[in-house]
Amino acid sequence: MENFIRIYNVNKKICDNLINYHKLNTEYKAKGMISPNGLDINIKESIDVNFYNQSNNKHIIEFFNVLSPCIDKYLNEFSLKMNIHTDMLNLIQYYPVNGGFKVFHFENGNMTTKDRKLVYMLYLNDVNDGGTEFKYQNITLEAKKGNLVIWPAEFTHMHKGVISKTKEKYIATGWLKMR
Repeated sequence: MENFIRIYNVNKKICDNLINYHKLNTEYKAKGMISPNGLDINIKESIDVNFYNQSNNKHIIEFFNVLSPCIDKYLNEFSLKMNIHTDMLNLIQYYPVNGGFKVFHFENGNMTTKDRKLVYMLYLNDVNDGGTEFKYQNITLEAKKGNLVIWPAEFTHMHKGVISKTKEKYIATGWLKMR
C-alpha cells in the first residue's frame, strides 16, 4: 500500500549552514511550544528557531531554493494540481539527548493549523538511534543528514520523534498550505 512519504537528498553543506543559523540566532529562539501557549517537556523538548519565507539570510534563501524543486517533484509524482506554498513560519529545532517530540501527533489538528496540506522535515545531522516513527505506516526513519522528508499533514500520518539516548538532533521543518 502507498505510504505517501517521500525522501529527497539535500546537500549536507545546507544542513551545516542551518545548524549554524540556529546556534547563532538570538532573535527568534525559544523553547519549543506544543500550542500557542503550551510548554510541556513531557510532550516536546526542544529549542526552536523560527525562520520565515521572506528572510534575506543567504542560507535560508539557499534552503528554500532546494526545497521548492522537491515539493514540485512530490506534487508531480502524485499528480496533485494544488496551488501550494510554504507556511510563513518554519522552524529549525534542536533536540537535546533524551529530547524530542515524544508523542504521536499530526500537523493539521486544530483551527490554527487546519490549512496545512503537506509537511517537510530535513534531518540536519546523523542520529543513529534517533529519527521519526510513523504510526499507521509502520515506518521508522533514521535521522540521516541531508534527508528531506515530505508527507501529508493529515491524521493518517501520525508521527513522533524517536528519542535518542546518545545524541543531539537537529531538524528543519515546516508546512505547505493551499493558496
